[in-house]
Amino acid sequence: MQKILKKLSLREFRLILTGLFAVLTCASAAAFVIPNAKSFRAVSAEVAVLQQASRDGAELELHLEAQREKIQALDYRLHGDMANMPVRQVESYIIGRLQRVSWDNNIELVSVEPSMGDRVEIFQEMIFNVRLSGAYEDLYNWLWDVRNDLGFVVVKEYALARLDNKDDEPLLTANLSLASYRAIE
Repeated sequence: MQKILKKLSLREFRLILTGLFAVLTCASAAAFVIPNAKSFRAVSAEVAVLQQASRDGAELELHLEAQREKIQALDYRLHGDMANMPVRQVESYIIGRLQRVSWDNNIELVSVEPSMGDRVEIFQEMIFNVRLSGAYEDLYNWLWDVRNDLGFVVVKEYALARLDNKDDEPLLTANLSLASYRAIE
């Protein structure tokens, strides 16, 4: 080692020492500065996400309100206005709504016979055998309005027959079996 040092000039020796210092400086920078820089970038990204969330808070609240409205609409579609009614009032409520829809669509509500149906999981089925008479288009509109007005009622059976022999807008009779479902308490 001594022989090698004697062969080196002072300039070469200084260059070697400078190189070693540079290597040690780079190694210490890699050991200390790079992990801290990565940590700083991660914290900066989290801060950016939080700032974006604070700006989007109003949008988030609007989104939550829209979801609440959808839930209320689905609850109404499942239960309708009869959700909190006693069981004995449900029949008269549905019959009254059917009569109102019939009047609105120029349909004669001939008869409605309520009866208890099957139990379907946690729901009790209530069957309404309905007999109507009117023009085809009026019957179609009646069904559409019943769907919109009493969305929680399902048409289980449907039969149409002619009451007269007119070729232009014949008078029809419809026999329907409507089912309404109510959660068993």
